[in-house]
Amino acid sequence: MSIDRLMPGRPRRRLLLSAIACCTLLLLIPAGSAAEEDGTLKGQLDWGQTYRITAPVAGKIQSIEVGPGEHVDQDTTLFRLDTRRVEADLRAAQAAIDRLQLELDEADREVEKAEDLYDQTLIALREVELARIEQATVAARLAEARAQRDRARADRDDASVRAPASGRVTRIDVSPGQFVNPALAPAVLAVLGHGDTMRARALVAPERVASLSEGQAVTITVGDDEFSGTIDRIGWELVSDNEDQGYRVEAEFSPGDDAVLRPGQPARIELRTDS
Repeated sequence: MSIDRLMPGRPRRRLLLSAIACCTLLLLIPAGSAAEEDGTLKGQLDWGQTYRITAPVAGKIQSIEVGPGEHVDQDTTLFRLDTRRVEADLRAAQAAIDRLQLELDEADREVEKAEDLYDQTLIALREVELARIEQATVAARLAEARAQRDRARADRDDASVRAPASGRVTRIDVSPGQFVNPALAPAVLAVLGHGDTMRARALVAPERVASLSEGQAVTITVGDDEFSGTIDRIGWELVSDNEDQGYRVEAEFSPGDDAVLRPGQPARIELRTDS
């Protein structure tokens, strides 16, 4: 007689134990990164750096020199503000400078005259000191007027809002004729994506993150194009993205002038972990 016949419940218990073991293994498999079977990470593109363009001075938008999607070089004029008030302030400051310069020249002559008379013992030292005080007072007012002129010049230059770096204009948030005042609420005029370098962001499973290092070479694939890059950043906190869980990895690369890439495009990061 077989043992199974002596213990009729044994096969059923073996099946139950096998099912429990399979479920336990499934639970032990990490909820993982967006990785394919060959270890390639699935992620998305983003700009290497994003600039939020604001107005450095208050004024009315006179003209918009660029459009969304346009590629611009560093220092390209993006917006022009109305400069009529600034030009008026500049003229007023220059007029004050001219007047105070004449007063200072006269004060210099008065000091020289007072010193000569004092040397001849014709006036007291107090008269010389008063002339020097008047000279210093006019010189201080002249320095203040020159500072106001320099401030007006800076405001006039800032009325032409320029690109802080080369990149692509992703959106325009103002219209001609709109008044902006950074002192009240710094309005974002436009957003500029720095496209000379781009990033591919993905999640990597906790058990794989220890094998990665910043500066490690990777291959980024976008559609049919491949780019060489390096791991620029590895996150320190575990994050979740939909059903995936892992550490954020960012790979940086230079797409070149011919490649037309957009943030949000799917990208694949091939990790080179060969030792």
